[in-house]
Amino acid sequence: MNPGGRGAGGAASPTAEARAAVPRRRNLSSLRRLSVIVWRLLVQLRAYAHFRKGRDDMAPKRLVHCLLALGPAFVKLGQILSTRPDLLPEPYIDALVRLQADQPPVEFAALEPMLADALGVDWRQRFQAFDAEPVAAASLAQVHRARVGDTGAVVAVKIQRPDIRRRVLRDLDAVDLGLWWARRLMPRRMRRSNIPAFFAEFRRYTLQELDFSNEARTMERFRGNLRDSAFVHLPRVHWEHSAPTVLTMDWIDGLSLREVCATFDQNARRGLVHRLIETLLAMFVSDGLFHADLHPGNIRFHDDGSFTLLDFGMYGELTPVQRDRFILYWVAVVQEQPQRAFHHFTAQTRRLPGADEAAFFARFSELARRWYASRLSELSFTQVYLEMMRAGYRYGFVFPPELILHAKALTTAEALIFTLDPDARFEAISRPVIARELTRRAGALESIRNRLSQFLPELLLLGEVMPVEAVDETWDQSATDELLTEMAKSVTESLRDQLEHGGLWKELLERHVRQVLAEAGLRDASDEILDATWEHYYRIEPDIPVAPTFGAILTTHLAGATLGLYRALRERDVDKRRAYGLIYDTGWRLYRQMGESPLLLASAYTRDPYKRLKIATELFRLFPFGEPGYRWQDVTAAPGVVAFDCLECPVARFFIQNNEPELCVNTWCNLDFPLAEKWGGHLERTGTIASGASRCDFRWHADMESQGGAQPDDGAPRHLGTGRRVPGSPPGGQP
Repeated sequence: MNPGGRGAGGAASPTAEARAAVPRRRNLSSLRRLSVIVWRLLVQLRAYAHFRKGRDDMAPKRLVHCLLALGPAFVKLGQILSTRPDLLPEPYIDALVRLQADQPPVEFAALEPMLADALGVDWRQRFQAFDAEPVAAASLAQVHRARVGDTGAVVAVKIQRPDIRRRVLRDLDAVDLGLWWARRLMPRRMRRSNIPAFFAEFRRYTLQELDFSNEARTMERFRGNLRDSAFVHLPRVHWEHSAPTVLTMDWIDGLSLREVCATFDQNARRGLVHRLIETLLAMFVSDGLFHADLHPGNIRFHDDGSFTLLDFGMYGELTPVQRDRFILYWVAVVQEQPQRAFHHFTAQTRRLPGADEAAFFARFSELARRWYASRLSELSFTQVYLEMMRAGYRYGFVFPPELILHAKALTTAEALIFTLDPDARFEAISRPVIARELTRRAGALESIRNRLSQFLPELLLLGEVMPVEAVDETWDQSATDELLTEMAKSVTESLRDQLEHGGLWKELLERHVRQVLAEAGLRDASDEILDATWEHYYRIEPDIPVAPTFGAILTTHLAGATLGLYRALRERDVDKRRAYGLIYDTGWRLYRQMGESPLLLASAYTRDPYKRLKIATELFRLFPFGEPGYRWQDVTAAPGVVAFDCLECPVARFFIQNNEPELCVNTWCNLDFPLAEKWGGHLERTGTIASGASRCDFRWHADMESQGGAQPDDGAPRHLGTGRRVPGSPPGGQP
């Protein structure tokens, strides 16, 4: 891929082994230059050792001055090392970041021969105007503002510094010579350090960066990947005014981050944050090609809420497998599954001899626990991601350089995001994008069928996942289809049987009931209450009819379990209102989980509050509340309101037949109100079938201010429209 993750394209370079056979240059000039380099870097290594012992706090700054003095090749090396927090401590990283800042400019007269060589001696005739004063200057090039002659368009012209290629090659050859000797004098240490491979990538990257046509092609790739976005812009390359040492692109006017923070209101800034994160994830998980240095200087904002990305000299590229691993790591982390997250994390590493997996997992788990318990200001998702990589390196796990750059790119971009909105949570805002990408990749029927047929039999019978090398590339597809059809039929029949005999509900409900009873001070009585619940359920269940849909079977048998729990509580002299509250709290724990998938899928396709609410309710009306078990009728309503009536509710009918309609109203019916808040709106209702009305009317009002997503959910049920906790009791009475 690329050195330290930096962008690199074009033809493959010679391998490190090929260069090891014969050094490029052994002349006296290279030896002299090597002696200067080695002497200066040895001084810095000694300073680093003192720094690690706490005896030299100025060592990082002196390293920066040393690299500047050694020349542009070492400035580039320092810039790459600034993206490798796995290799250097934070004070060194912070110091090296300064190498990204502007360097002293070159007089324009010294650049004119470069322009003549690149664009022709008549280069001035190509431009109406050309500012001699640079707007930016870096180690390899500087940028001037100009106006092209044919169209009058304002452009930015990036011009390579004079003699830079010769100076860079001189230093690269000198270091190559030093590594050639080091490989022969201490071969085992060099193999373990991975320094030759790192330098091989660095050499390849640096030489490619000296050819500006590589950066131009990279810009075009970014433009192609992001072409469908209405709010992301990229400068256009002016190929007719460009060459390997001159890059001409659109001049971009816009607002700086500081100006945006001063002039945009909170809602506008939050909108920018959502669009930025959507763009980042499009690069990280959809395209694989990502901007690796999105600091405030590399982005311009516009009044319409769009923005332009600048400077593509530092970029990274992830393989499809790496992108899949990141998605799976993200899913595991937000679901609080550290072992699963650790698996996907370490699957991408190379283990050194003596690697300590137990110590790494202990540190990994500690960081995960800190993140789950922290406030945003203390620890963020991307900070933990990067810190986990640092921990891996300490315990003998080496990550590919492109993943290190990926982590650094995330933290750099997150710092920009937090400046716009200090309360933003990357993992929360990224959820719809991750869900959409996961659905796109994993949801293809062909992919699902293939994976099930290859991995499911061993997984179900042995608890093993087939290794990739044991998976056949071809197989009898018709036999596979028949097998999966029969398996699906068998699973459905098994689920129906478990539902009708209560086995499934024991698995789903008991954990939630125990938690609610413990919080209510009834922990010691929970076993007796649950035993009584299931005794009542088994007496009730034979009279529950088999509904025409699986969703209706599920909900009516859950209603039977609800009635069983209510009777068990009342037998222990629990007050009726308190029993309602305990059942309501238990129901909400389950209901909010049921509501998560419709919200996730709806949010994956839109941020519009009304459309999100519309999609989520439609999904709920498909499962578990689908027809013909339930009957629905759409109703015309005002803009921003999703309106429909339930004409037939088997759950309400069950409670009415068992003379407990009030139980249904105060538990099942009232759970729709916090669900509406979770989905980013509020519910208005005049009555339900259980309360004696002819229909349950649903009027879901979208919260048009919730463009960024639904309401935060900490798992507690809430009063309608208040966001206050409900301590063991349902919302007051019948709605």
